Amino acid sequence: MSDDQNKVRGGVGAGEILERPFLRVVFQHGLPGEVGINGCRVEDVIDVAIERMLRYQAGTLACRENDVALRHLFAAREALMLRLRRRKSQGVLNTMAQHAVVRTEDEVEEFSATGA
Repeated sequence: MSDDQNKVRGGVGAGEILERPFLRVVFQHGLPGEVGINGCRVEDVIDVAIERMLRYQAGTLACRENDVALRHLFAAREALMLRLRRRKSQGVLNTMAQHAVVRTEDEVEEFSATGA
């Protein structure tokens, strides 16, 4: 097990605590509807990173690499929002149940996985 893995305690949905030098992240433990809000979500961590990168881009540290990083952070946030909407539409939001995978060819009529 790597040092990074040793620093994460608990399992998925178990309220992990991630610790690094100068950083401590407490993730939600349990379903908010049952136990209340007692930690953050991955989305919250991404939002903090976005805020920081935007500050860099607004000052003397602005650069192309920061812009690329921001685009990827925005894409990560959008992917998690898509997951939330999908879980909600499938009736599994705020549960520990998995949501069904929706294939592109099932959502987009003119899409062909074979290119035909």
